[in-house]
Amino acid sequence: MPPQKTAKPLTAVATPADTTPPDAPTPAPLADPDTVAAYRVLYDVLGRAYWEASDINAKDTIQGVRDAIYDILTDLTIAQLQANTAVFLALIPKVRQTNVALDKIKDDITSITRNITTASSVIISITKMMTIVGKI
Repeated sequence: MPPQKTAKPLTAVATPADTTPPDAPTPAPLADPDTVAAYRVLYDVLGRAYWEASDINAKDTIQGVRDAIYDILTDLTIAQLQANTAVFLALIPKVRQTNVALDKIKDDITSITRNITTASSVIISITKMMTIVGKI
């Protein structure tokens, strides 16, 4: 593969060329996972084209565009992480409250349903979920 740029730190810095304020939401088309996937495919295809380019000028042209796409992908990832962090932090109290209710149901499920298979499935599912999010 052609040379890859090093990852940016998770704090995005606006450049003078940026026209959107740093706290503005990501435009809907850019937040769409299909758009991000399309940029990723384009980035990879340009990587293959880099090696097939016939001269250094063509390689430089391809790598310049590829670097710009890399920056877009990095900035979109940073925006997604920042947005998801806010959503996750807002969700923590609800997760904790639900975990308390799940513990109660887990203890009482065998008296709630007479079907042992259903009770067992509920206990297994609750245990798995508590293992995943129970540390929150």
